[in-house]
Amino acid sequence: MIKHWVAFRFKDEVPDDVVAAVVAETETFPSIYPAMRNFTSGRNISTRDTKFTHAFTIEFDSQDDLLAYLHSDTHEKFVIERWRPNIDSQAIVSYEY
Repeated sequence: MIKHWVAFRFKDEVPDDVVAAVVAETETFPSIYPAMRNFTSGRNISTRDTKFTHAFTIEFDSQDDLLAYLHSDTHEKFVIERWRPNIDSQAIVSYEY
């Protein structure tokens, strides 16, 4: 199994309705990418580290499934049109377990 983990912070000037729309769009991913397992997302509630405001995690059965998702046209379009214009910083980790 592969765990794919993304923590991120929206740009300060991004309005709340756009934040909600982008988060909601990420939550549709499991219906678009059937290889996704156990998608979870949420707002960072940590009082110890507030660098990132949100995070999501996804599991994939294999590295090939993860790469198929990452290189899909739908994912690339989302990253270019919705993610990059609104996200200030991010950390992405994928690991096998």
